[in-house]
Amino acid sequence: MRLRLFAPLLLAVLLHCNLFAQTITYNLPDGFKNTVNTAEYKTIVDTAITEIAKRYKIDNVKNGTITLASGQGMQVFNLDNLILKCSKEADHSKWPAIIKAHFNAIFSSIEAQKGIDAFNYDKIKPYLSVRIYNDATIAQRGGTETLVARTDLAGTKSLLMLDLPDAFTPVSKKQFEAWQKHTDDVFTDALANVANKQMASASPTIDIDGAKIEFTFLENEDYAASYALNLAINKPALVGEWGSVVAIPNKGLISICKISKAKPVDFVKFIQRMLPLINKSYSESTAPVSNQFFWYYQGKFTVVPVTVDDKNNVHVATPPGLSALMTEK
Repeated sequence: MRLRLFAPLLLAVLLHCNLFAQTITYNLPDGFKNTVNTAEYKTIVDTAITEIAKRYKIDNVKNGTITLASGQGMQVFNLDNLILKCSKEADHSKWPAIIKAHFNAIFSSIEAQKGIDAFNYDKIKPYLSVRIYNDATIAQRGGTETLVARTDLAGTKSLLMLDLPDAFTPVSKKQFEAWQKHTDDVFTDALANVANKQMASASPTIDIDGAKIEFTFLENEDYAASYALNLAINKPALVGEWGSVVAIPNKGLISICKISKAKPVDFVKFIQRMLPLINKSYSESTAPVSNQFFWYYQGKFTVVPVTVDDKNNVHVATPPGLSALMTEK
């Protein structure tokens, strides 16, 4: 009986001693300053650490990322989604259960992954996906040295991911190298999986200075941003003869204005009207991608230069490649 009573206390003491050997900082990550306060963030971090420490040795906690000691198979646990889950529950007494369930789902996903031969490309191919992260987020999470990444949008990295039932997890270089596949071929397969995801769509028309400007929103909580990478294949009707202007403020939302010979400069008015919304969708998101606008043409994304003067007038410069198309005879 005495052993049973002391067992939970002993576990707590062991976890406590283990955690104090680690470096833990409680600075609230920039993307969550409007989501939770510092005390709430500390509660989430401490409870998450307790759950993770039951299975893994923790090296450090910084900027919303729990980094594990090397040699354990896993590298990091990012708290973005967990913070968002907790913020939606006003009753803080329910947070421990939410956090426990969150990590139990991740741990189950890890176990499920063990049942998949991650080094057999044909077996793993249906689980491939892509996530886009801005460079600041990538740096915060330790860089891409051990991951598989490419640059599709300036200021971001597209990461090769595994889309498992309860979690997204990055593909490691060790896994990738075992497949003996070219990077472009694997990304093509991953984006083909993304293309099968359903997008919510809205195509409003706005009147700006007497001009009817047509554009489209595509939304999917997890896949919209990566869906945009193959826009000409996934939504060819949204790409004009001269391409489209695309905004991807966060992982769940894209906004598109087609550029056609019939309406060659609608994209300028589109950017001028949409800039505040895109900035807001970027700055308030827990998964921001980019606050820039891109000219999408023949599968490539080029930054559209946009400046705002001291009177809040928005000035849009046409990318050289687009200007060349417009002046062709």
